[in-house]
Amino acid sequence: MSTAIKDYWNQRARQAAESPTATTDDIHLRELEIRTFTEAIQRLNLPDDSAVVDVGCGDGFSTLQIAERLPKLRFTGVDYSEAMIATAQRRAADMAGRLGRPVEFRVGDATALEGLFPAGSLDVVLTDRCLINLTSPEAQYDAIRQLHTLLKPGGRYLAIENFTSGQEELNRTRAALGLKEIPVRWHNLFFREDEYLAKMRTLYRQVEIVNFSSAYYYATRVIYSKYCQMRGEEPDYRHEIHQLAVQLPPMGAFSPIKLAILTK
Repeated sequence: MSTAIKDYWNQRARQAAESPTATTDDIHLRELEIRTFTEAIQRLNLPDDSAVVDVGCGDGFSTLQIAERLPKLRFTGVDYSEAMIATAQRRAADMAGRLGRPVEFRVGDATALEGLFPAGSLDVVLTDRCLINLTSPEAQYDAIRQLHTLLKPGGRYLAIENFTSGQEELNRTRAALGLKEIPVRWHNLFFREDEYLAKMRTLYRQVEIVNFSSAYYYATRVIYSKYCQMRGEEPDYRHEIHQLAVQLPPMGAFSPIKLAILTK
């Protein structure tokens, strides 16, 4: 795990304090991710007290929002940033009266998970833009193999991660309108979707990819960005168009951020 990337996330946690912007400045995208995870878990019809672990939980904001909406399940959050986990633990204490069950947060590394939970003990594992912070495909796929080991037979790995295909389609569309390319950030390594699917099919008996954020990205990173360019303004993540765009149904393939639903 890169020390520079860990330092970056510790700094983000300290700068954001209790704000929901610690892991992304786009708070409406974060709400869309929370809603997507919540609905995906609801469709599983899990028994009460099923174990759900959020790997790379950051400051716990999303984990706690999902836990509040699904009070019969048992949630744990893991992150390698000590500052993020400290914020998550404070959030959990503040929300204790609103949660069906206590939510535990602990420091842990996505590349060294097997000592944190017994093999075959988890019903659901989540990652939300987590594995893109690993510095090589080998590290990413090794982490995925560890997640697979932790799941029960029939357990689900729900992964919201970034893929190069959506990033390329988004930038092609932006270029057609005279907009600059959105680069991949220095601390991120996006998955190649064809390679990802091939590897997942060797591990999981069912694999599905959902373009849940495509319409949101098209509205905010294409239409709204062009509108701002025409007016000579900088885009603002809190602009009303984001509030509208988050309500759009999934359509197209204009976003790098996709949901993978993987069944062991």
